[in-house]
Amino acid sequence: MSTEFTTSGEQSGAASFVSSLASWFLPTAHAEEETEEKEEESTEEAEEPAAEEEEEEEEEPEDIAPAIREECEKNECSEPAKHFKHCAEKVEAGKGWHGEDCVEELFHLMHCVDHCAAPKVFKKLA
Repeated sequence: MSTEFTTSGEQSGAASFVSSLASWFLPTAHAEEETEEKEEESTEEAEEPAAEEEEEEEEEPEDIAPAIREECEKNECSEPAKHFKHCAEKVEAGKGWHGEDCVEELFHLMHCVDHCAAPKVFKKLA
């Protein structure tokens, strides 16, 4: 029966192999120091396109989805909203059991709001 010992050279070779394998799959970004001249040039160049972009940008229409979702939460989803609010108040007051959160109540509320709001939003978009 013989026991084999690995030398530190073999260990560092294996670590090097694993490191190079990992770097092949996961690219590494390196930060570079910029000189003052490069920074001044880049700020001058950045100012010119910014002015052009402002001129080209058009106002986007107002998003109606948040208002519709809020309306659904107040009207059709008032029961899940009430349960979520009660749970959140209980947890914030420290009256809930250790590790309690209101994720289940939040999911029920969000499901109800999505179910209510989706047809209304898509109807307005069409």
